[in-house]
Amino acid sequence: MTGIVDLVPLAELLAATVGSRGGAAHLAAQVLDSGARALPRDTGDIGYTARQELVRTGVVTVDGRPVPHRAAELVIVCEVLAASTLPASEPSNEQRLVLSAPPESVSVGDAERLDSLVLDVIRRATGTLHLGGAFWNHGGFERLDEVLLPALEVRGIPTVIYTNSPVEARHEATLSRHLDRLTRKGPVTLRWFTGPPPTMLHAKFVIADRRIGYLGTANLTSWGLRGHIEAGVELTAGQAERFVRFLGELEAAGHFTATPPARRTVQTTDVRHSTNG
Repeated sequence: MTGIVDLVPLAELLAATVGSRGGAAHLAAQVLDSGARALPRDTGDIGYTARQELVRTGVVTVDGRPVPHRAAELVIVCEVLAASTLPASEPSNEQRLVLSAPPESVSVGDAERLDSLVLDVIRRATGTLHLGGAFWNHGGFERLDEVLLPALEVRGIPTVIYTNSPVEARHEATLSRHLDRLTRKGPVTLRWFTGPPPTMLHAKFVIADRRIGYLGTANLTSWGLRGHIEAGVELTAGQAERFVRFLGELEAAGHFTATPPARRTVQTTDVRHSTNG
């Protein structure tokens, strides 16, 4: 169970949902009484995220019923924030640096976790999604499913997935299986890189609504998100827009196709990485 301090981000999220910290305190009291159904409807992605956080922090059960002692703690946190004279936190002018490392190596705080940013970008999408990487694996798709499936099945977000043709047949089978599954879940467009060998799509990215995004070293695999030493940044709105335009320029230049090209040989180090992500 997380502590009471861990409810502060949720309290601020409720404030964003209703427009004020005082309103958040009132909403938290309603959550204590009736659970997740107290959240206002038609609040878009903020409301969706608030529902997810209520469950994650133990304030409500998976089916939306209040957990009394935990919901009472949320009421206290919201009331303290509402009574505070501190201004609401201002967004930083710096791009957020995010990191990943094996759990046994070093500790990475929640605000710095690379996988948290990747999942949050997908979770916040309301209009479009663009995501891509050099390599993929089963574990990575399982991790992405928790936010990508709601984006496709519930919100119907048009999604473009960019990838290389895998080097080995077994990797091709895994990738094709997952991509075929996702195309059946919602509006997914596949773009396969077809640049001249040995050129490859090496950038790793997730961009929502052409205004928020992740760009970094980590492939969207289980190893890239949590197993390797990786780093990335949260894109500004201008950078996110520019990167999507860059993808469009590559498309116009004939470097992507709707069907996978024939597999090709790359350097040994890239073959190894395609196994581990």
